[in-house]
Amino acid sequence: MSRASNRRKKKKSRRVLPAVLVSLAAGCLITLAVVYSPSRFQAEQTLLPLVPAFQLNDSIPPPDTIRIEVRNGAGVSDLAMRAQNFFETRRGDVTFYAPGPPLNAEEMDYSITVIISHDTSFSAALEVAGVIGIGDSSVVMMLPLPGQTAPVDVTIILGRDRDDPSDFIPYRD
Repeated sequence: MSRASNRRKKKKSRRVLPAVLVSLAAGCLITLAVVYSPSRFQAEQTLLPLVPAFQLNDSIPPPDTIRIEVRNGAGVSDLAMRAQNFFETRRGDVTFYAPGPPLNAEEMDYSITVIISHDTSFSAALEVAGVIGIGDSSVVMMLPLPGQTAPVDVTIILGRDRDDPSDFIPYRD
């Protein structure tokens, strides 16, 4: 009889094992469906109203003096130095002042020139763009951290679109 009872136990265990596995799989699927249901995500998301941190005002005229930093992003020798001399010797309503030497950009593969405004008013950056004949789509903003001030008003990173040093011949009287 012991053999017959062992056979019955094995048959029972063979029937019970798939049922247990199916139950576990179903339970896991139900748990995942509840945990990752779209309604739960929608309930957790609280949309805050967008409040502008600053107001862009391009109607402000540029300052009399614009502090600039010129960087070479095209890889052409002395390009930033020539451009900086061009700006500093330029005559007009606005005076450009570079408080430091011209520098190289972190990368030398800029395809277009980028003008970075360090002020919420784009007026200084737009003035720089106008002087070298670049559209305002190349002007971006990078503000300093709260409580800090930028050492310059505008950073110019010269790209391959302005890689001809003869474009930056300083004005002379």
